[in-house]
Amino acid sequence: MARPLVLIHGYSAEGKDFANLKQALVSRGIDSKDINICNYISLNNEITIKDIAEGLDRAFRAHEVLGSETQEFDCIVHSTGMLVLRAWLANAGAPGTNARLKRLKHLVGLAPATWGSPQAHKGRTWLGAMVKGNRQLGPDFLNAGDLVLDGLELGGKFTWDLAHLDLLGAAPFYDTGDSSPYVAVFIGNTPYDGVAKVANDPGTDGTVRWSGCSLNARKIVMDLTRVPLANASRLSITPWADNRLDIPMIAVDGRNHGTLISNPEDGMVDLVAAFLKVGDPGGEAHEAWLARAKKYGEAALPKMMVNPAAAAGGLEGDMKKLVEHALGHNAETVYEGWQQFVVLACDERGDGINDYMIEVQTKEADGQWVPFDAMSTDVHAYRADPSYRCLHVRLPAGLSGGSLKLRVQINASTGTELLAYQGYSSEPRELGPTAEPVTIDVDDLGGGNGSMFCPFTTTLIQIVLNREPMPLGQVSRLLTFLQS
Repeated sequence: MARPLVLIHGYSAEGKDFANLKQALVSRGIDSKDINICNYISLNNEITIKDIAEGLDRAFRAHEVLGSETQEFDCIVHSTGMLVLRAWLANAGAPGTNARLKRLKHLVGLAPATWGSPQAHKGRTWLGAMVKGNRQLGPDFLNAGDLVLDGLELGGKFTWDLAHLDLLGAAPFYDTGDSSPYVAVFIGNTPYDGVAKVANDPGTDGTVRWSGCSLNARKIVMDLTRVPLANASRLSITPWADNRLDIPMIAVDGRNHGTLISNPEDGMVDLVAAFLKVGDPGGEAHEAWLARAKKYGEAALPKMMVNPAAAAGGLEGDMKKLVEHALGHNAETVYEGWQQFVVLACDERGDGINDYMIEVQTKEADGQWVPFDAMSTDVHAYRADPSYRCLHVRLPAGLSGGSLKLRVQINASTGTELLAYQGYSSEPRELGPTAEPVTIDVDDLGGGNGSMFCPFTTTLIQIVLNREPMPLGQVSRLLTFLQS
């Protein structure tokens, strides 16, 4: 019997949206009887992504074939479907004892919302409910799926925690061993057109960021406490470990978030069909398939490296083009691509810091440090907890090579004179609205791990500061003993 193939759709979508992709796969020799298409509810304000993952497990257990806990299967996910499947895997624990990882042989992400979507925080508005909300009369009418959208929000706690379970742990879920699935990621290089283009954000396929779809990720820790935790260095980054599976973004020319599955490109479908046989007798080796897929994606990359003013839609895009023209900038300037940084600022106890500032500076030829304006940045604070933020960066040419001298300045405020954050680098600094920021160089990331910049990936940054009662070095006003 052939391995079952499971298809999982995205937010506000339905299983029937896979009709054209299913037909394309059948034409490549996959038996229609082996294709199992999920259909789940996302437009209900009480449902979370974790709930949907639990629903997936119930559906597996009741299935006549997939009900066996030893039955191997393949999976293709679109958009939010990636988070559903990853949550299902994470619910089974660490890789060494995770039977679900052993069952899943191939995972294909089509425009996966691996790190969420810039559209998610817009969906909770009334307008978002009108555009994306449930239009069926009943108790969920005009529900936009608030808790699912919370899990999809940029820089959110759900994707931060999930990545620490399956991407950044000491034993990653997706490695080169026999007990781990092969994973491939495809995404279109084109945003929406027509009426839908008003939703476009620069550097996206209309819904998902190009830099936020791959599963290649690293984490930087900037520990600016008085004594770095576990005597670690102040600046460290997780390496690209040899045993982690390489899961880059494969670009598809001429497709956006929706047409990637509604009008699947023939070359992509050919690659997907071949990928589902990688590692099987008669199938390609993973390295050979990946090399072929990267070659296929090269044709689509140039459109993903131009100035965003050239591709932005709606009034915002028109204004950006006007500004670029007024400044004499070429809207077709080629960059290295895009990168996404998800930042968490916390104190030494792990509590979040809501009010903080980050500025990247570069050193000029005359030795002066100036703001690195060339690194255009879009910052989004997670609505439920602003200690989490997401920075979207357009990388200028040469930045990932590590040739530039860069440093980061950090400031933070507690909001009261009774307490202050402190940062230690070359010297301790008491931080606050009018104080000088603490500075840390980011040239040496430790262990020869190179630059913090890598196009079309997401990097996590955790900043740790001390939180102290004031004034320092004496009894604070926060707590005193009563005089006899």
